[in-house]
Amino acid sequence: MSTVEDFNRIEDCNKIDSQCIEAYADFDFDPENSTGICLHTSWGGNCLDLAGIVKEAETCTTLYLSPEENPNCLVYEPECGDNICIHGDDISRIISMTKLKDVDQIASPTNGSVYMYNATTKLFEPFDLQTALSNLGVSVQNINAALANYESRFTNIENKLTPPDGAPLDVKVVFGNINDYSDPNVVISEGSGTVTTLDKTHGLYTHALTDNAYGDQIFG
Repeated sequence: MSTVEDFNRIEDCNKIDSQCIEAYADFDFDPENSTGICLHTSWGGNCLDLAGIVKEAETCTTLYLSPEENPNCLVYEPECGDNICIHGDDISRIISMTKLKDVDQIASPTNGSVYMYNATTKLFEPFDLQTALSNLGVSVQNINAALANYESRFTNIENKLTPPDGAPLDVKVVFGNINDYSDPNVVISEGSGTVTTLDKTHGLYTHALTDNAYGDQIFG
């Protein structure tokens, strides 16, 4: 006995090999919709906006500094799994000092440079510390050489100004405008008073020994 299904059943048919069909099917982005994709086939096509699907599958991630007081890491909350703490020391490994916002981007540092803050420009600018230290070293050497010379001169002055042993403590340097010579063997002409021989290695001196000033004295 036959049933209704026997008459409505469609027999399987042999399928045509795809290699024998001149047709195509491809996808590309919708030029009129940044979130759309289009299907093109030999029989036509259609475009689909994926914004709804993407929005439905959207997940949220969060970045924040931790802890709130004196933070030492950047916390990343991923879509799945445990939070990840990115420490400041790790971040600093990929940050260039020369690219920081408050660093001069025009003047580039050279060998021996350091960054010095300029209160006028509000920027850290390169300063040639190596040359400055080199110049300072030369200046110090010159100063030391001058001090060594002055030290010798100061010693000579000190020796000249030091009172002889046994002198009273309140003695002072004598000021004058004549020379006094002491020579027991001085020879003076009785007639003219001209000094014939005089040893000037002992005396008090205020002017050059080759000059004769008014009032110079001789002690014989």
